[in-house]
Amino acid sequence: MDEHINTNYNRAQSLYREGIENTAHSLQYFDDLLNCNISEFIIKAGRDWKNFDVDAAMDFFISNNDIEAFYHAGIYWKNFNYERGITVIVEWGNDEYIFRAGRFWKQFDYNRGLSKLIELQSAKYIYHAGLDWKQFDFEKGFDALMLIGDPEYIFYAGTHWTVFNYMVATDKLIFIGNCEYIYKAGYQWKWFDYYKGWKIMESKIVEGRLWRGKALQTDVWKNALKTIWGKAIANK
Repeated sequence: MDEHINTNYNRAQSLYREGIENTAHSLQYFDDLLNCNISEFIIKAGRDWKNFDVDAAMDFFISNNDIEAFYHAGIYWKNFNYERGITVIVEWGNDEYIFRAGRFWKQFDYNRGLSKLIELQSAKYIYHAGLDWKQFDFEKGFDALMLIGDPEYIFYAGTHWTVFNYMVATDKLIFIGNCEYIYKAGYQWKWFDYYKGWKIMESKIVEGRLWRGKALQTDVWKNALKTIWGKAIANK
C-alpha cells in the first residue's frame, strides 16, 4: 500500500470511528469520508452510522464505477434504495454481480435480472441463478440455455435444476456434438437418449475415444448399451 493510499486509509478509519463515537453528529464526517475514497469504510459507515446520506454514497460508487462496493452496500445498508439499486446494477451489465445481487439482496427484480443475463448470453450465471435465486423462471432460463448452446451449462442445469426438459436438452447436446458432455449427461441426467448419444461418440473417432471408453466403464451407460445392442441383435 503506497503512502498516499495508506494515509487515506488511516484517515477514513479515523472518520468512521468518529462517526460511531459521535453518533448524533456522524453526518458532519460524511463528505470527508467520501473524499478519502476508501470503499471499505464508506460501506461500514452506511451500516453503522446513525446518520448517513445513502443516495449521495450510492452516487459516489456509481461515479467511481465501483460495482463491488455498490453491491456490498445493498447487502449491509438498512436504508439502501433497492428500487434504484436494482436498476443500476442491471444496467451496469455485469453478469456476476447481477447474479450475486439476486442471491443476496433483500429485494430484487428477478425477471429483469434474468432478462439481462439472457441479453448478456451468460449461460454460467443463468445456470447459477436457477440454482440459487429465490424466484426463477425455469422455462425462460431453459429456452435461453438452448439458444446460447453452451454444452457445459446445459449439462449442469440438467444435473441440478429442479425443472428441466431432458428430451429437448438431449437433442441440443446431440446437435452440438460435444462428446464430453454427452457422456456426462448420460451418466448423471434423469433421462437421456443413449442411442443417439452413442452414435455421436462413435462418429467422432478421435474426440470420442476417451468418452466411449468411460461409457463402457460406467454402469448406467453399459446397461443402456446392452439394451440397445440386444434389441439390434433381436431385430436382425
